[in-house]
Formats: sequence, structure tokens, C-alpha cells
Amino acid sequence: MSKGSDAKKARRRKRRAARQTRLVPQEMVDGLADIPDAVVADLAEFDQRITARGWTFDEEESNDDYAVWFYEPSGAEVEDGLPVTSLWLDAAEDGAIVRVVFVGSVERYEFTHEELADDGALDVIEGYRVGQPLPRF
Repeated sequence: MSKGSDAKKARRRKRRAARQTRLVPQEMVDGLADIPDAVVADLAEFDQRITARGWTFDEEESNDDYAVWFYEPSGAEVEDGLPVTSLWLDAAEDGAIVRVVFVGSVERYEFTHEELADDGALDVIEGYRVGQPLPRF
């Protein structure tokens, strides 16, 4: 097999494994006891909505301060910036602002949940691939 074929199969296995671990882990949900119920419900709804679109909850990067998701179809080998488009919510802001960094970039974009869902920004974010000009919102 060629290196390209092996890499493709490895990416496919990673995607399949990620599909089975998309939801926010129960341990993290249990740790949200100090956060108002409405915020926890909003986080769960947000997680459900974006994981249904192919985003994966990033257990390694998420912690008590940030909840992080990545969009695996955007992944690429890059010299600078993130290797995959990522978004995160900040617990200090009760997750009110969604921050996005595109694959191969360090530039941060900020959206409200309404802007992300209603204005089609999420479609643009998911459609971006490394090497394209960064979107303007």
C-alpha cells in the first residue's frame, strides 16, 4: 500500500472512532453543577446541534474553563496555526460567545449563537479548507 492510502485509511478510522465519542462526556456534565441549569441546557443543545453536523467534542482540549469542538473534514497538515478548524465556548461567559479559528490560521472570529446558526456562518465555517482565503463575516 502507498503512504497516501495508509494515511487515508488512518483518517477514516479516526473519523469512525470520533463518531462514537461526540457527545460531551458525562463527567464534564456532572462538573457543571455550579453553573445555572439554563446554561447547561444551552451547552447540551449546542453540542447536540453541532455534533449532528459532524463536529467532534475535543476531550483533550476541553476543561473547566473551555468546551472545545473541532471539524475533522477541515483537517490538514499545516506549518502554522491549527491543524483543524476549531470552535470553543468560554465558561466565564456562560458560553454566550462562540469563538472560531480556521485550520492553518491563528486568527480568531467571534459569533453569537444566533449569528452562527441563523446567518449561515456555520455553513461558511464548515466549507473552509486550508489554502482558501479566510472568510469575511
